[in-house]
Amino acid sequence: MKKITLKISTFLLFAMLAFQVQGQALWTENGVYKISTSGLSPNLYMTINLEAAEGDPFVEWQEELPGDDEKQLFTITDHRTPASPGLMEITANVNGIDLTLCTADDSAHPALTLTVKPGNPKTVVENSEDYSGLDQFQRRKTKVDENGLADSNGSNPANGNNALFLRNTQGTNSRYGVIPSAVGDPVQFDGGGIDVLQFHLVESLSTADFDTSSIFVSNPVNNALSIKGLTANVKQVSVYSLLGQEVLSRKVDEQSSLTIDTSALTSGVYLVKMQGDSGSYTKKIVKQ
Repeated sequence: MKKITLKISTFLLFAMLAFQVQGQALWTENGVYKISTSGLSPNLYMTINLEAAEGDPFVEWQEELPGDDEKQLFTITDHRTPASPGLMEITANVNGIDLTLCTADDSAHPALTLTVKPGNPKTVVENSEDYSGLDQFQRRKTKVDENGLADSNGSNPANGNNALFLRNTQGTNSRYGVIPSAVGDPVQFDGGGIDVLQFHLVESLSTADFDTSSIFVSNPVNNALSIKGLTANVKQVSVYSLLGQEVLSRKVDEQSSLTIDTSALTSGVYLVKMQGDSGSYTKKIVKQ
């Protein structure tokens, strides 16, 4: 494991869709996430750099970019053709280009460097243990203290995942375990200790029967939260604080759009949850 000189600090939790207070940002469901280190000051975020110079990594650690910058947004879902049960794919879209997180070369397994390849993850025969796409990830757990920081004497998170492995043709034990020492370092896996990753939920993915393709949720402007493109399957819209407290709620009666008064809310980050009989959809907003 790479030694670092960056100071360890505690950090503010980020609420998951379940709206339970967590000591650490965890993977809890298929969705769009930012992926960061844990325990650095500041934490660094996994970032796609398509303008990297020759020999530099296309995936590197950078400070968090303003807003929800697409270079730091990763869609983490069940792999379309898992080579063994429970594996995930991690994809992105930068500058209109569909990208898949992977390693380009697993000959040095378990020491792997992550990169991106254009297009979708490789389609293989399900449960065939064909890891040749080098894009089959496994979410795992590692022990942490009450603040979500790595602690061999701590406990595994109960309701989510805070570690990541990459299955490949050479083996199954390559995992995130190389903590970056500086901005611009590549994202590397090894076979040593399992280090903690934070998965910051930006947007959950809808269920197959809960159509959210037309829904647009804007950040509040002049104390007005605007939601457009609502469909008949949305029955209620609720706004939650990051501590899981419902602060606003509106019933939806076949309306295609809503404007919700947010003057009672202080500045900060909130979660807007749209609920229906067949599923739900959550979107993060920021009130200035």
